[in-house]
This record gives sequence, structure tokens and C-alpha cells, in this order.
Amino acid sequence: MISYLSKYRLFGLPVNAFFLCLAMLFSGVTIASSTHNQSLVSKNMSQVEGLGHGRMTYWGFTLYDAKLYASKELKGGIALDIQYLRKFEAKALVKQTLDELKNLGVSDTQRAEWADPLAKAFKTVQVGDSITAIKKPEGSTQFFYNGQFVSEISGESFSQAFFGIWLHPKTSAPQLRKVLLGQYCPRVNLEAYCHD
Repeated sequence: MISYLSKYRLFGLPVNAFFLCLAMLFSGVTIASSTHNQSLVSKNMSQVEGLGHGRMTYWGFTLYDAKLYASKELKGGIALDIQYLRKFEAKALVKQTLDELKNLGVSDTQRAEWADPLAKAFKTVQVGDSITAIKKPEGSTQFFYNGQFVSEISGESFSQAFFGIWLHPKTSAPQLRKVLLGQYCPRVNLEAYCHD
């Protein structure tokens, strides 16, 4: 499950993994800034509320800041904003996303169907870049790169699985899940994730 860690390089060598933070051996999660891209989320969701936020580290190296948002309206949607503190290649992002979906029980057939849309959604990120995923009320997920719309993937099943990478009880990032959901469960729009 974490074989991609062998591709991780430090001290000037290439970094070739997107979800290092989703490995099961984390060095910790710390509180991060809660304001990044809040205006973007507010423009795309009604009655939005910022929930948990944290900074993911791996063996003392910071990887990214993550912030969870949710609408106060019934079926109003949720959003996850990630601001990167290291460079990650787009290909690694797609591959590890599909691997994490597999770990959550998504079938090979379904992952193959989502591979091309995910390749369109993700770009290589540099330090300071952000990717924001917003689940719309109708169930589709919109992706933004540094605040600019990139693509949209339709389907409630995709949205639930994708956000489950961070929020599902079986996530490989349980510490991050804990700080994102925090004391906000149970609540509207997070019903699929507010259980153990």
C-alpha cells in the first residue's frame, strides 16, 4: 500500500509522490492556517462554514496544509482545500489517488473509469500551489488549481469516494481525518463520514 514511498526523495532529488501524507506512518499533524482559498469556496457554496484544518508532516518534513469546508444547507456540499508545501508531480497524484480509492474498496472497473477524468483534474504542484475540490449539491466534484477552475467529475459515487480518501473511517490518514472532522460530527453534508 505504501510502496510509492520508495520514490520519495529529499536533499535535492525529485519528489515523485502526491499522497505521502496518506501513508500509515505519519510523524504528526499540526494546526495550519484556516483562511487559504476561503473566498473561492464561499463563491461556489452557499452558507459555507470552515471546519477542521491541519498541516501534514512526514518524518518532520511538512507536506501540505488541508482545510475542510461544509455548507450549512441540506445537501449543500463540502470542499477540501490543499495548499502544498512541497513539489508533487501530476502523474504521481493520479496514481496515488487511484491506489487510495482501491484501499477504500473501489473496484478496478470503477477506478479505470475515473482515471482519465482524474488526469485532467490534477496538475503538477509547486510549493505554495493549491488544489481545491468542491462537491456540488447535485453530486459532481469541481477541481480548482490555484483558484482557477480546471475540470469537473460527475457522480455522487465519485464524490463520496474521493473525499473519503481523507474522511472515510478507513482512510490511511486517520490523524488528518481526526483534525478535519474534529468536533463537527454529526452534521449535515458529512453523514457519509461521521461514523467509525
